[in-house]
Amino acid sequence: MVVVAGLILAGLAGLFLLRGGEDGRYIDRSVIGLHGLIPVFEADDLPVRASNRRLHPNREDLSFRLLPLYDIDLDRPPQRPTTKDELFHQQTQKDMVRFAFETKLIELPTVLVLPKWRTGFVETGIAHELTLIRSGSLSRLLRQIGLKDARINRAGPEFLRGTLFGADVALFQAQSLPRDVLPEHCRPEAALGESVFVLSCDLLEAEHATWIVTDPDLLNNHGLGLGDNARFATALARRVGGEITRDIYVDTSPDLLTEYEATDVERRDYERTADDFGRMFDYPFNVLWAMLALVIAVVYWRGTRRFGPVRPLEDPGDGHGISREASIAAKARLLRLSGHDGHLVSDFVQAQLIDITRQVFGPDQGAAGQKRLFAHLARQDPTLAREFEATARALISEAPSLPQAEIYRLLGTYKLLLKQVVERYGSLRISTNH
Repeated sequence: MVVVAGLILAGLAGLFLLRGGEDGRYIDRSVIGLHGLIPVFEADDLPVRASNRRLHPNREDLSFRLLPLYDIDLDRPPQRPTTKDELFHQQTQKDMVRFAFETKLIELPTVLVLPKWRTGFVETGIAHELTLIRSGSLSRLLRQIGLKDARINRAGPEFLRGTLFGADVALFQAQSLPRDVLPEHCRPEAALGESVFVLSCDLLEAEHATWIVTDPDLLNNHGLGLGDNARFATALARRVGGEITRDIYVDTSPDLLTEYEATDVERRDYERTADDFGRMFDYPFNVLWAMLALVIAVVYWRGTRRFGPVRPLEDPGDGHGISREASIAAKARLLRLSGHDGHLVSDFVQAQLIDITRQVFGPDQGAAGQKRLFAHLARQDPTLAREFEATARALISEAPSLPQAEIYRLLGTYKLLLKQVVERYGSLRISTNH
């Protein structure tokens, strides 16, 4: 049972702990994810591809990167939640290091989407003030991305409706940057009054501008169903990319996946490494391994419940004992089902005498071994030997034809006599509780 428990725990641990490799996809498909943009772009004939940790596209094949941020501090890794309450209030869903972030901005034109929601919104699907990231918690992130004096402004618990890039948009708890706090290297591109929702900035040493969307609900799965936000998304893509002939890269991975040089399409020898083997334990294979462990545990447990624990051979040189017991057990089951209890008793007593003879004199004694057993017992206790032999012979030869009451009476006598025989020999491994 220890083995079974270990396998079950390993399987459950695999399902829950190995889910770590799936966390990114879970966020991408959630209300705050951006995977809903892919069918929106495709429906408008815009070429698009989503990031995949196993694929490394050439940046020359991409028009621009659409980069959502799920991290409120690029310089410090977040603490993993250990309780449901901590998970609800979690403000960073995907940790991204500053180096990866800055490299992404430099190597490709980028539309940067600021964070807005806690994980509580992902888990419950309820847009509420409690599931919003606190405005003050985003101040550090704004400084890190180059908006030092900017501050987040929220419109409150109501829907804000307006027109951006010719599309009628609707936003709940609208998140924007006040126009008067934009730094000099930034320009408002789409605003409602003094609230800027899209701006372009010259950041780092990039040769191109970085566009920033202040409210992720303009593009995420939650917001695409509100107002005409889907049309805003395609209008934004065309404003950033112009005549888009290369793929829009929806980059939801915190890792650097793009390549710097064109990939050689000619055949190349491929040398496998330990990393290739490690992919067998990435998602979705880790879930398959966990399920396999659970199946093995259940099968093993079912086997032990049905057939009992594994028992070593009593005589390593002779495997007939266990096979004989299994045969007798199978035959006994058939006899019980058919109602032939007398035959069952006869076979049981015969097998028990053979077992006693084997333990006293060794294997392969046959019928002569039983005579020798009774003779040996008679020299120690003639009365016991005589009564035990008579009762055993009666059960072996006459039980199939006796009424059940008589069989039970003889079995009671046989059990008492057998107990005395076992005590007489001392070392016999015979159960007297049948």
